[in-house]
Amino acid sequence: MPRTSPLVVFALAGISFFVAAACSGTGSQAPIAVVELDGGTDGGTEAGGRIDGGPVSTAGVVTCNRALPEVLPGETCVSGTGGSGSVVILRGDVLGPTDVFENGEVVFDDAGRITCAGCDCSSVPGYATAKIVACAGSAISPGLINPHDHITFANNAPVPHGTERYDHRHEWRRGKNGHTKLTTAGSAPGDAITGHELRMLISGVTSIAGAGSRYGLLRNLDQSDLRVLEGLGARESDSDTFPLDDSGGTQLTTGCAYGQARTTEAAVAGKPSYVPHISEGIDTSARNEFLCASESDAANGKQQLLTAHTAVVHAVAVTAADAKKIRDSGATVVWSPRSNIDLYGNTAPVTLLDTMGVTLALGTDWVPSGSMNMLRELRCADSLNTLYYGKHFSDYSIWRMSTYGGARATRAETVVGALKPGYMADIVIFRGRDGARHHRAVIDAGVEDVALVLRGGQAMYGDRSIMDGLGSAACEPMDVCSVGKKACVQRETGKDAATIRAAIETFYPLYFCRDTVPTREPSCTPYRATYPAGITAADSDGDGMANESDICPRTFDPIRPLDGAKQADGDGDGKGDACDPCPLDSGNACGILSAADRDSDGVRDEVDVCPDVADAAQSDLDGDGRGDACDSCTSSNPGAVACLTTVEALADVQSPARPPLGAIVRIESAEVIQFLSAAGYQRGFVAKGASAQIQVRTGSATPTVTMGQRVAAIEGVYDDRASTASDSAALRIRLTRIIP
Repeated sequence: MPRTSPLVVFALAGISFFVAAACSGTGSQAPIAVVELDGGTDGGTEAGGRIDGGPVSTAGVVTCNRALPEVLPGETCVSGTGGSGSVVILRGDVLGPTDVFENGEVVFDDAGRITCAGCDCSSVPGYATAKIVACAGSAISPGLINPHDHITFANNAPVPHGTERYDHRHEWRRGKNGHTKLTTAGSAPGDAITGHELRMLISGVTSIAGAGSRYGLLRNLDQSDLRVLEGLGARESDSDTFPLDDSGGTQLTTGCAYGQARTTEAAVAGKPSYVPHISEGIDTSARNEFLCASESDAANGKQQLLTAHTAVVHAVAVTAADAKKIRDSGATVVWSPRSNIDLYGNTAPVTLLDTMGVTLALGTDWVPSGSMNMLRELRCADSLNTLYYGKHFSDYSIWRMSTYGGARATRAETVVGALKPGYMADIVIFRGRDGARHHRAVIDAGVEDVALVLRGGQAMYGDRSIMDGLGSAACEPMDVCSVGKKACVQRETGKDAATIRAAIETFYPLYFCRDTVPTREPSCTPYRATYPAGITAADSDGDGMANESDICPRTFDPIRPLDGAKQADGDGDGKGDACDPCPLDSGNACGILSAADRDSDGVRDEVDVCPDVADAAQSDLDGDGRGDACDSCTSSNPGAVACLTTVEALADVQSPARPPLGAIVRIESAEVIQFLSAAGYQRGFVAKGASAQIQVRTGSATPTVTMGQRVAAIEGVYDDRASTASDSAALRIRLTRIIP
């Protein structure tokens, strides 16, 4: 039987409030060396997250004064040593937000939240009796986050189309403009969808925005069924495939007369996270989509869909001016390089976007034209960076796209995507092989190198010895590329791993080994009729332009139909947008923008106490990682830790003590006075405080409370979405998720 959902938990008398412990850089395990990590052409960093130049950030390396035990041949970690307490210590190369801590440690508690990450966590409660997993030479990373997939199309294998390349997505979707239509199946069986989630899980993914879901394995960040968020305190994203209501194949080169049901800026303004497909293609009609979705001009059919909560999927047909709009709005871009290259022979101008300070995330798209898992997408991004982009990106930056970038794209970056106190313990250990260390260990990994996957501190998959040491011996054994693994599929979904594997492998294998190219894998080599030869001595970046006439001779920058008959050069200075440090300033006197510092206050986003509010002083009186300039909670609440508040403060929209929407909150001593409608995902109850009441929504799960019960503590995400037909207007403000 599947385990009981963790989403509806009511804390009774005696529960203790979680307080994140700060990590110490002193003591017996103090760092003994700090160096800068090489890689890419990014600017350097100083320890602590300060940016001292360059549009992209690198990371530093802190060598901790600790020796780790050697592992046995064929093993990755020494597991299960130490005490028998509920706290767990992971040791290895800790990939922190700004630095790598060699021989460092990450500690998480029995609530599934990180309490410390760094060199010395010995001051954390429970440390002395903690279980220890020591992984010398391996990388300890946040779980990978895939912000773009279509998992309801899991019943497909890659769809070959030879050398045919398209200019717009409707050409392959609908067979327009004389092109061949690519046929794909939809509405995958439930077990196949679960199988695709398992495919992602064994590649190190812990969260996905997949335009669909199945309960049990991954956190599904874009679904309204509260169970599939797997206890995560965050409001769901909205994955919008057709924001222009153009599914019928509408292509316009001018004007914005798309479908009548297109997404409006008013609708987007109320969304906590919005992930639309915009500008997928390389022609003028693809660019026109961006123009109609990036400006507020209702009289001419334009809608401003770019906000700080928007993550544009694909963004292939954009210019330097468009990149500035994305940056100025605070929006991000989800890059799906394999799918783009396979279909269009080109992809988003990521070097330009990065130079303009746009945060990038990495998403797989889907199996028919994209990557089967995130490790294959990382491999594609790394190949393009090495061969076609002149190593513009560091290893750190590419890794960041698959962790923090994905969290930022789905606006879950305050609870997952980084190893920080208070964050959920969504953690993956990657075995370092062939000398690969740090972020390179993740980029080079195959599925056999994923040694452990934790979701909220719970072991989901990994090497048998590690899983056994963490108390998951009962999970199903499976061999992956001759490495003994265990996967907790039965425990999480109610169906065993063999059944789920058989369901997905009806369509395409669950995995391929590290050194095996997946069968019929879509191409990650740029190719079109205008640049069929690829990289040659005369064309160093393979974009069809001879080196002597190429305005970016070492950065892939082909002529696109949307640019006319020349390479893109927004400021006309003879240096292409793809390699120009100032794409919109012919004098090259522009200020440096950083994709890692969206408020431009000189502090990297992952460690900025107010990443959306410029605050160079980083004032944070309660020390919870939320700066005074943006912290409305009077209690210390780092990461996923709840803000202690009252029913009265939540119910009164005028109250100065009211936390912001989307905040994780905790109310204490509330009485159950009414049950809500059981329609759809709208189950729940009404909780009464001293003088006010509020809805507590439990999604599709039946509330486990009784009428008249006084609950000691309730935690969840504060939300105010519009009432359903079964709601009373008086109960419009509500809690939508109950978390442990």
